[in-house]
Amino acid sequence: MLVAYQHRLLRESIRPLLTKIIDQSVLHEATTFDEAVRVAETSRGIRMVVLGDELPGLDGLAGIQVFRHRFPETRLVLLTDGLDPVSVLAAIDAGVSGVIFTSISASALVAALGLVMEGETYLPSATIAQIAALSVRLVPDTVAPAGFSPCESEVVPLLLSGLCNKVIGDRLGIEEAAVKARLRGIYKKMGVVNRAQAVMALMTDQQS
Repeated sequence: MLVAYQHRLLRESIRPLLTKIIDQSVLHEATTFDEAVRVAETSRGIRMVVLGDELPGLDGLAGIQVFRHRFPETRLVLLTDGLDPVSVLAAIDAGVSGVIFTSISASALVAALGLVMEGETYLPSATIAQIAALSVRLVPDTVAPAGFSPCESEVVPLLLSGLCNKVIGDRLGIEEAAVKARLRGIYKKMGVVNRAQAVMALMTDQQS
């Protein structure tokens, strides 16, 4: 595991917690995005990287996408002081497998990282509730003008619930590649390029 966070105090405070789920000898640290990339390149077997959202050199979603492209098998977790629901969806769309707020308890941190290491996606419960609250505001009339196909319409409520592509596929009984294809169709018809923009556009339609 690699913890890439700019503040030494936080890195040192969570180190004892991380040893509950990994061996101390495989725990690496970095203080900048470039250093995190170098460590990931030179240290074999890094299964998960915890990235601070204000890590020097990260450049927001662009940095996440770069890391995901270079290390596609590595699970990424974004550690942040707080993000709004749309920004969380954007981070998931960029390639992170979890978003964790620094206000999380020690036991919850261990549990969240354990879930991500097992292949699950983790989001704060409060964020899930906020995304759900946004989704229930939407009515069929907001979907119809975009001309979504029946298959695409099946994806919309799951998209708004903050689910990752794999989970959406599991819910619908289709392959992840099919989910991505449906999302591309939705984005094209809405004139957007990612799920965060899609959510914001649907919210705007509902409020207008």
